[in-house]
Amino acid sequence: MKKAKILRGRERGQSAVEFALMLPVMMLLMFGIVQVARVFYVYHTLQKALRGGAGFIARMNNVNYCDDQNESFLNARNYIVFGNLEGSGTAVVNGLTPEMIQILPERAVADPPVVEQCICSEDAASCDITTSGRAPDYVVVNLGAAGFPVDVRFPFVTIGSIPLRVSVRMAVSGE
Repeated sequence: MKKAKILRGRERGQSAVEFALMLPVMMLLMFGIVQVARVFYVYHTLQKALRGGAGFIARMNNVNYCDDQNESFLNARNYIVFGNLEGSGTAVVNGLTPEMIQILPERAVADPPVVEQCICSEDAASCDITTSGRAPDYVVVNLGAAGFPVDVRFPFVTIGSIPLRVSVRMAVSGE
């Protein structure tokens, strides 16, 4: 009888040791899942904001796609980052700025069938509507070559950064 009581006491100690050994592994797994979910959330939020901005610029009339600093592009960048044209309030994602947003016009070419970046010149194939060109077929809105950096953090430690390269292409319907 006394021997069975001693064995049961040792089993309780064994459970505590197993729990102590598994706790760091479970915490690491939990923090990893939270960080992966956060990265997906930021990616989805950026994609949704860029899609809204691409739709905004694609439906505008008389946009000069060859002037990167025109008012239409500035309004679109503010709309993407802040959700309004004035550029006031907080950004939809912390750290996102209007300078990160890149807007590129594209044109569909028939032979060979490809989509390429629209040129800005003074000929008829240009996207410069101020010099007899026509509006592009597509507008691409992205975060540039570097992407948007998302820090991967665990408690008290930043492990690294993941560059999210989000890009949206939308057909231009404005004239």
